[in-house]
Amino acid sequence: MPQPVLTYDRVEVSYRGVAIVRDVSFAVRPGEILGIVGESGSGKSTLIKAAMGQLGTDGLVTQGDIWYGDKSIPNLSPQALRALCGTDLALVFQDCLAALTPIRTVGDQIHEFMSAHRRISRSECDQHAAELFSQLGLENPQQVLASYPFELSGGMGQRVGIAIALMGEPHVLLADEPTSALDVITQTQVIELFSHIRDLCDAAIVIVTHNMGVVRALADNVLVLRDGMVVEYGSTHAVLTHPAQAYTRQLIEATPRLWGPEE
Repeated sequence: MPQPVLTYDRVEVSYRGVAIVRDVSFAVRPGEILGIVGESGSGKSTLIKAAMGQLGTDGLVTQGDIWYGDKSIPNLSPQALRALCGTDLALVFQDCLAALTPIRTVGDQIHEFMSAHRRISRSECDQHAAELFSQLGLENPQQVLASYPFELSGGMGQRVGIAIALMGEPHVLLADEPTSALDVITQTQVIELFSHIRDLCDAAIVIVTHNMGVVRALADNVLVLRDGMVVEYGSTHAVLTHPAQAYTRQLIEATPRLWGPEE
């Protein structure tokens, strides 16, 4: 079994001295999809923001450690963390279109992002992006590159955001509620995309969601979070088939499935 590429070891995250996430431990390996699930305010997004150094000036990892391989992420310098984020570690936003600048084309923004990490010509960048667009099911990739974000649909925007995250060929892909702003049909398409991404690049994928249907359809393992603490953690089949905690059962019962009835 391969070694974990991302490990949380008894992590506590605090804002202005108040612990929001407490004593959270998990690990993900190459090719594994982990679903982190819980209701709004449970600390899900805070967990992945901590790995990307996006806790802001008020947030801090106050106990434990987050390891990328043998590197302690909270102890990295800002320069070293910047070098990791976008290449080794990548993030798919909840609303990818909102994360893009509306007055610049998709192609311009992708080239700016890539140029921040390595020397790359515009033609090489466009070719790489167009290939990813095609692999992710976007038709007319050159037209998408020339488009402004407001000219894209929600589903197209999520595919563009996923493609941008994949441009640096990351070893860890973090996704913050990547389906919550989409209709049910597009949600299903995006879920299929993440399965395809695992086959495409063998990255470790962490998906934050409040939807147990997404976890059931996609994740190998699931971590259930409530009020910043782990309620259950294990294989998706075991946790969703035989939940040990009443809170997990409530989440399962409250969430409509994206697929047909479980056999």
